[in-house]
Amino acid sequence: MPDKIRQKVLIVDDVTKNIQLVANFLKQAGYEINYAVSGKSALKHIKKEKFDLILLDIMMPEMDGFEVCQKLSSD
Repeated sequence: MPDKIRQKVLIVDDVTKNIQLVANFLKQAGYEINYAVSGKSALKHIKKEKFDLILLDIMMPEMDGFEVCQKLSSD
């Protein structure tokens, strides 16, 4: 029986405690977790690899979640 392909999730939040909390739940459920602590670093991650789900904080400094969404939808 082939190994199950783990779905990849990107967690984007400027609060590391939030990332840790969500990541722990998702890891236990079998997801592969990546994270970014800013909108700019999230966009770098997204250019390098594909994700099945992006959990994106709206209120972040420099580039908020709405700006990240706009950049993603324009690409």
